[in-house]
Amino acid sequence: MSIPNTLSVSRILLLIPIIFLFENEFFLQSLIIYIAASITDYLDGYFARLTNQTSDFGALLDQLADKLFVSILLIWMTFNLDSMLILVSSILIVSREISVSYLRLFIISKSKHISEVKSDLLGKYKTAIQMTGLGLFLITPITPNFIFDLSIALIIFSALISWFSLIKYFNEWIV
Repeated sequence: MSIPNTLSVSRILLLIPIIFLFENEFFLQSLIIYIAASITDYLDGYFARLTNQTSDFGALLDQLADKLFVSILLIWMTFNLDSMLILVSSILIVSREISVSYLRLFIISKSKHISEVKSDLLGKYKTAIQMTGLGLFLITPITPNFIFDLSIALIIFSALISWFSLIKYFNEWIV
C-alpha cells in the first residue's frame, strides 16, 4: 500500500487510541494522537502529489477516512455528553457526510470524473472548524468551562456550514 493510502487508513485506526486514552483520562495524550491523526489528512494528499501517486482510489479512501474519522468522533461525543445541541449537530453533520458521499457516487456513476466532485474551500473550512471543535472537546475535562462552550459552538457552527455546503454542492453538481 502506498504512503498516502497508509496515512488515510491510519487516520481511521488512530480513533481507537484517541477514544481509549480519553476514556481512561489521558486527555492530553488523546489530544496529541488526535492532532497526529488530523495531520494525516493533509499529509496523505501532499505525499500523493509529491510522489505522483494520486489515484481515484486514493481520493475516495481519503474522503472515506475523513468521513469515518469525524462521524465516529461525533457519535462518541454525543454518547459522552448530555447535550441536545451536540446531538442535533451530530445528526446534521453525519447526515450531511452520508449525503455528500452518495451524491459524489451518483455523479461519478454518471461517467463524470472524480475531480469534478472534489471538496471546495468552504468544505475545507468546515473540516477545519469541525476538527478544532472535536480536538478542543478532548481536553475539556482539564480546561476551564469556556473551552467546552467553545467546542460546542464550533461543532454547531460546523453543522450549519455543513448543510450550507451540501446545498451548494447539490446546486453545483446536479442542477
